[in-house]
Amino acid sequence: MAQKLTAGKASLEVRALSRVVLGWRHLRSWSLAELGELVGYSAATLSQISRAVIRPSPSDVLRIGAACRAPDDEIELCARVAQRANDPQMWDRINGDAWARLVWTPWNVMLEATELLIVATDAVPELFRTNAYNEMLRKSGAVAGCLDLGWQQDVLARLDMDAKEAARPGSHGPLCVRLLVTEPVLTCSVGGVPAMIEQLGRLEDLTERTGFDLNIVNGDAGPYFGMQQSFTVMRFRAPRFDDVVLTRTLHGGDTWLESAADCEPYERALLALNNVVRTREESARWLSQASLAL
Repeated sequence: MAQKLTAGKASLEVRALSRVVLGWRHLRSWSLAELGELVGYSAATLSQISRAVIRPSPSDVLRIGAACRAPDDEIELCARVAQRANDPQMWDRINGDAWARLVWTPWNVMLEATELLIVATDAVPELFRTNAYNEMLRKSGAVAGCLDLGWQQDVLARLDMDAKEAARPGSHGPLCVRLLVTEPVLTCSVGGVPAMIEQLGRLEDLTERTGFDLNIVNGDAGPYFGMQQSFTVMRFRAPRFDDVVLTRTLHGGDTWLESAADCEPYERALLALNNVVRTREESARWLSQASLAL
Protein backbone atom coordinates (compact mmCIF):
# COMPACT_ATOMS: atom_id res chain seq x y z
CA MET A 1 0.00 0.00 0.00
CA ALA A 2 1.10 3.62 -0.49
CA GLN A 3 3.70 4.76 2.01
CA LYS A 4 4.56 7.90 3.94
CA LEU A 5 7.07 10.26 2.41
CA THR A 6 10.68 9.86 3.50
CA ALA A 7 11.36 12.58 6.10
CA GLY A 8 8.00 14.05 5.14
CA LYS A 9 9.34 15.34 1.82
CA ALA A 10 8.57 14.50 -1.80
CA SER A 11 11.61 14.63 -4.08
CA LEU A 12 11.30 15.61 -7.72
CA GLU A 13 11.60 11.95 -8.67
CA VAL A 14 8.80 10.89 -6.31
CA ARG A 15 6.63 13.65 -7.72
CA ALA A 16 7.39 12.46 -11.25
CA LEU A 17 6.57 8.91 -10.15
CA SER A 18 3.17 10.03 -8.86
CA ARG A 19 2.41 11.90 -12.07
CA VAL A 20 3.33 8.93 -14.28
CA VAL A 21 1.54 6.23 -12.27
CA LEU A 22 -1.72 8.13 -11.89
CA GLY A 23 -1.36 9.43 -15.42
CA TRP A 24 -1.80 5.88 -16.70
CA ARG A 25 -5.52 6.11 -16.00
CA HIS A 26 -5.80 8.60 -18.88
CA LEU A 27 -4.90 5.74 -21.24
CA ARG A 28 -8.37 4.38 -20.43
CA SER A 29 -10.07 7.76 -19.85
CA TRP A 30 -10.87 6.75 -16.26
CA SER A 31 -11.64 9.01 -13.35
CA LEU A 32 -9.93 8.43 -10.01
CA ALA A 33 -13.12 6.80 -8.73
CA GLU A 34 -13.31 4.41 -11.71
CA LEU A 35 -9.67 3.40 -11.29
CA GLY A 36 -10.19 3.03 -7.54
CA GLU A 37 -13.00 0.50 -8.06
CA LEU A 38 -10.67 -1.67 -10.15
CA VAL A 39 -7.63 -1.56 -7.85
CA GLY A 40 -9.44 -1.44 -4.51
CA TYR A 41 -8.36 2.06 -3.43
CA SER A 42 -10.52 5.04 -2.62
CA ALA A 43 -10.49 8.04 -4.91
CA ALA A 44 -9.12 10.06 -1.98
CA THR A 45 -6.11 7.74 -1.64
CA LEU A 46 -5.41 7.86 -5.36
CA SER A 47 -5.68 11.65 -5.25
CA GLN A 48 -3.08 11.72 -2.47
CA ILE A 49 -0.75 9.56 -4.54
CA SER A 50 -1.23 11.76 -7.61
CA ARG A 51 -0.32 14.87 -5.58
CA ALA A 52 2.68 13.16 -3.92
CA VAL A 53 1.08 13.50 -0.48
CA ILE A 54 1.97 9.83 -0.11
CA ARG A 55 4.23 7.86 -2.42
CA PRO A 56 3.19 4.70 -4.27
CA SER A 57 4.78 1.43 -3.19
CA PRO A 58 6.09 -1.04 -5.78
CA SER A 59 2.91 -3.10 -5.35
CA ASP A 60 0.79 0.01 -6.01
CA VAL A 61 2.73 0.60 -9.22
CA LEU A 62 2.19 -2.97 -10.39
CA ARG A 63 -1.50 -2.99 -9.49
CA ILE A 64 -2.31 0.34 -11.12
CA GLY A 65 -0.11 -0.39 -14.14
CA ALA A 66 -1.78 -3.77 -14.73
CA ALA A 67 -5.28 -2.30 -14.40
CA CYS A 68 -4.48 0.47 -16.88
CA ARG A 69 -2.57 -1.89 -19.17
CA ALA A 70 0.38 0.50 -19.13
CA PRO A 71 3.52 -0.37 -21.14
CA ASP A 72 5.60 -3.06 -19.43
CA ASP A 73 8.81 -1.02 -19.61
CA GLU A 74 7.14 1.94 -17.89
CA ILE A 75 5.73 -0.29 -15.15
CA GLU A 76 9.15 -1.88 -14.56
CA LEU A 77 10.91 1.50 -14.38
CA CYS A 78 8.31 2.97 -12.02
CA ALA A 79 8.48 -0.09 -9.75
CA ARG A 80 12.24 0.40 -9.46
CA VAL A 81 11.78 4.10 -8.69
CA ALA A 82 9.24 3.19 -6.00
CA GLN A 83 11.73 0.74 -4.47
CA ARG A 84 14.51 3.31 -4.54
CA ALA A 85 12.35 6.07 -3.02
CA ASN A 86 12.42 4.42 0.41
CA ASP A 87 16.21 4.81 0.79
CA PRO A 88 17.93 6.21 -2.33
CA GLN A 89 21.47 6.10 -0.92
CA MET A 90 21.22 2.46 0.18
CA TRP A 91 19.49 1.47 -3.07
CA ASP A 92 22.25 3.03 -5.17
CA ARG A 93 24.93 1.48 -2.96
CA ILE A 94 23.50 -1.98 -3.56
CA ASN A 95 22.29 -1.66 -7.14
CA GLY A 96 24.45 1.11 -8.56
CA ASP A 97 23.14 4.37 -9.96
CA ALA A 98 23.70 3.68 -13.67
CA TRP A 99 20.07 3.00 -14.55
CA ALA A 100 17.30 4.76 -16.43
CA ARG A 101 15.56 7.40 -14.31
CA LEU A 102 12.19 9.02 -14.62
CA VAL A 103 12.35 12.35 -16.36
CA TRP A 104 10.25 15.46 -15.91
CA THR A 105 10.11 18.77 -17.66
CA PRO A 106 10.37 22.26 -16.20
CA TRP A 107 6.74 22.71 -17.19
CA ASN A 108 5.70 19.84 -14.89
CA VAL A 109 7.37 21.45 -11.91
CA MET A 110 6.38 25.05 -12.72
CA LEU A 111 2.72 24.02 -12.70
CA GLU A 112 3.16 23.02 -9.04
CA ALA A 113 5.18 26.08 -8.02
CA THR A 114 3.90 29.01 -6.00
CA GLU A 115 6.74 31.36 -6.88
CA LEU A 116 9.32 31.51 -9.69
CA LEU A 117 12.45 33.63 -9.39
CA ILE A 118 14.05 33.60 -12.83
CA VAL A 119 17.46 35.03 -13.72
CA ALA A 120 18.05 35.33 -17.49
CA THR A 121 21.51 36.20 -18.82
CA ASP A 122 21.56 34.48 -22.22
CA ALA A 123 18.03 34.60 -23.70
CA VAL A 124 14.43 35.39 -22.84
CA PRO A 125 13.21 32.39 -20.79
CA GLU A 126 10.96 29.88 -22.52
CA LEU A 127 8.04 30.76 -20.26
CA PHE A 128 7.87 34.26 -21.79
CA ARG A 129 9.04 33.69 -25.36
CA THR A 130 7.01 34.41 -28.43
CA ASN A 131 6.86 31.66 -31.01
CA ALA A 132 8.88 33.75 -33.51
CA TYR A 133 11.64 34.43 -31.00
CA ASN A 134 11.91 30.76 -30.02
CA GLU A 135 11.86 29.68 -33.66
CA MET A 136 14.85 31.88 -34.45
CA LEU A 137 16.72 30.42 -31.48
CA ARG A 138 15.87 26.95 -32.77
CA LYS A 139 17.03 27.70 -36.30
CA SER A 140 20.32 29.04 -34.95
CA GLY A 141 20.87 25.82 -33.00
CA ALA A 142 20.62 27.53 -29.62
CA VAL A 143 17.58 25.48 -28.55
CA ALA A 144 16.46 22.05 -29.68
CA GLY A 145 12.68 22.11 -29.74
CA CYS A 146 9.67 24.16 -30.68
CA LEU A 147 7.87 26.22 -28.06
CA ASP A 148 5.09 24.36 -26.26
CA LEU A 149 2.42 27.05 -26.26
CA GLY A 150 -0.07 24.87 -24.39
CA TRP A 151 2.21 24.39 -21.37
CA GLN A 152 3.20 28.06 -21.51
CA GLN A 153 -0.42 29.17 -21.43
CA ASP A 154 -1.27 26.80 -18.55
CA VAL A 155 1.52 28.22 -16.38
CA LEU A 156 0.94 31.88 -17.22
CA ALA A 157 -2.82 31.53 -16.64
CA ARG A 158 -2.05 31.22 -12.93
CA LEU A 159 -0.72 34.80 -12.84
CA ASP A 160 -4.32 36.04 -12.87
CA MET A 161 -5.91 33.28 -10.81
CA ASP A 162 -8.78 34.47 -8.61
CA ALA A 163 -9.77 33.14 -5.20
CA LYS A 164 -12.55 30.93 -6.61
CA GLU A 165 -10.20 29.26 -9.07
CA ALA A 166 -7.50 28.85 -6.41
CA ALA A 167 -9.97 27.08 -4.10
CA ARG A 168 -10.79 24.33 -6.60
CA PRO A 169 -9.64 20.80 -5.64
CA GLY A 170 -6.22 20.04 -7.08
CA SER A 171 -5.38 23.69 -7.72
CA HIS A 172 -1.85 24.82 -6.86
CA GLY A 173 -3.08 28.36 -6.36
CA PRO A 174 -1.93 31.62 -7.93
CA LEU A 175 1.60 32.01 -9.25
CA CYS A 176 4.01 34.87 -8.61
CA VAL A 177 6.88 35.35 -11.05
CA ARG A 178 9.86 37.65 -10.76
CA LEU A 179 12.05 37.95 -13.84
CA LEU A 180 15.54 39.42 -13.51
CA VAL A 181 16.99 39.90 -16.97
CA THR A 182 20.16 41.53 -18.26
CA GLU A 183 20.10 44.37 -20.78
CA PRO A 184 22.02 42.40 -23.47
CA VAL A 185 19.24 39.77 -23.54
CA LEU A 186 16.74 42.50 -24.43
CA THR A 187 18.94 44.38 -26.89
CA CYS A 188 20.32 41.36 -28.76
CA SER A 189 18.52 41.15 -32.10
CA VAL A 190 17.28 37.56 -32.18
CA GLY A 191 15.49 37.01 -35.49
CA GLY A 192 15.67 40.64 -36.55
CA VAL A 193 13.73 43.73 -35.60
CA PRO A 194 10.15 42.42 -36.07
CA ALA A 195 10.76 39.37 -33.87
CA MET A 196 12.38 41.47 -31.12
CA ILE A 197 9.61 44.09 -31.21
CA GLU A 198 7.06 41.31 -30.74
CA GLN A 199 9.11 39.76 -27.94
CA LEU A 200 9.59 43.01 -26.05
CA GLY A 201 5.89 43.71 -26.51
CA ARG A 202 5.10 40.37 -24.89
CA LEU A 203 7.18 41.34 -21.86
CA GLU A 204 5.50 44.76 -21.69
CA ASP A 205 2.09 43.08 -21.70
CA LEU A 206 3.18 40.75 -18.89
CA THR A 207 4.16 43.68 -16.67
CA GLU A 208 0.47 44.60 -16.57
CA ARG A 209 -0.54 41.22 -15.21
CA THR A 210 -1.08 40.29 -11.58
CA GLY A 211 1.77 38.27 -10.15
CA PHE A 212 4.46 39.30 -12.65
CA ASP A 213 7.40 41.49 -11.69
CA LEU A 214 10.18 42.51 -14.09
CA ASN A 215 13.55 43.83 -12.99
CA ILE A 216 16.28 44.65 -15.51
CA VAL A 217 19.88 44.35 -14.38
CA ASN A 218 21.55 47.76 -14.66
CA GLY A 219 24.09 47.59 -17.47
CA ASP A 220 26.32 50.09 -15.65
CA ALA A 221 26.43 48.09 -12.44
CA GLY A 222 29.77 46.42 -13.16
CA PRO A 223 30.72 42.89 -11.97
CA TYR A 224 28.37 41.20 -9.51
CA PHE A 225 28.06 37.79 -7.88
CA GLY A 226 26.27 35.28 -10.11
CA MET A 227 26.61 37.19 -13.39
CA GLN A 228 26.57 35.21 -16.66
CA GLN A 229 24.43 32.45 -15.15
CA SER A 230 20.79 31.71 -15.94
CA PHE A 231 18.77 29.87 -13.32
CA THR A 232 15.32 29.56 -11.78
CA VAL A 233 14.46 29.18 -8.11
CA MET A 234 11.10 27.46 -7.69
CA ARG A 235 9.21 27.72 -4.41
CA PHE A 236 6.11 25.75 -3.39
CA ARG A 237 3.17 26.27 -1.08
CA ALA A 238 3.05 22.63 0.02
CA PRO A 239 5.47 22.00 2.92
CA ARG A 240 6.29 18.55 1.52
CA PHE A 241 7.98 20.24 -1.46
CA ASP A 242 11.34 21.87 -0.80
CA ASP A 243 12.55 24.75 -2.96
CA VAL A 244 14.47 23.61 -6.02
CA VAL A 245 16.81 25.30 -8.47
CA LEU A 246 16.90 24.71 -12.22
CA THR A 247 20.02 25.83 -14.04
CA ARG A 248 19.67 26.18 -17.79
CA THR A 249 22.08 26.85 -20.62
CA LEU A 250 21.19 27.26 -24.27
CA HIS A 251 23.44 24.36 -25.25
CA GLY A 252 24.05 22.36 -22.07
CA GLY A 253 20.53 21.39 -21.06
CA ASP A 254 18.92 21.38 -17.61
CA THR A 255 20.35 20.57 -14.18
CA TRP A 256 18.06 20.20 -11.17
CA LEU A 257 19.31 20.98 -7.67
CA GLU A 258 17.32 19.88 -4.62
CA SER A 259 19.56 19.89 -1.54
CA ALA A 260 19.80 23.04 0.58
CA ALA A 261 23.59 23.04 0.15
CA ASP A 262 23.32 22.93 -3.65
CA CYS A 263 20.65 25.64 -3.76
CA GLU A 264 22.31 28.05 -1.32
CA PRO A 265 24.71 29.74 -3.82
CA TYR A 266 21.75 30.64 -6.03
CA GLU A 267 19.87 32.12 -3.11
CA ARG A 268 22.93 34.27 -2.40
CA ALA A 269 23.08 35.28 -6.06
CA LEU A 270 19.46 36.48 -5.87
CA LEU A 271 20.33 38.64 -2.86
CA ALA A 272 23.33 40.09 -4.69
CA LEU A 273 21.21 40.88 -7.74
CA ASN A 274 18.88 43.00 -5.63
CA ASN A 275 21.69 45.54 -5.45
CA VAL A 276 22.17 45.85 -9.23
CA VAL A 277 18.67 45.75 -10.70
CA ARG A 278 16.50 48.66 -11.73
CA THR A 279 13.25 49.16 -9.85
CA ARG A 280 10.04 47.82 -11.32
CA GLU A 281 9.06 51.29 -12.56
CA GLU A 282 12.52 51.99 -14.01
CA SER A 283 12.55 48.59 -15.69
CA ALA A 284 9.17 49.23 -17.31
CA ARG A 285 10.40 52.56 -18.69
CA TRP A 286 13.65 51.00 -19.92
CA LEU A 287 11.73 48.20 -21.67
CA SER A 288 9.39 50.66 -23.37
CA GLN A 289 12.28 52.81 -24.57
CA ALA A 290 14.17 49.75 -25.86
CA SER A 291 11.10 48.69 -27.83
CA LEU A 292 10.69 52.15 -29.34
CA ALA A 293 14.39 52.28 -30.21
CA LEU A 294 13.95 49.23 -32.45
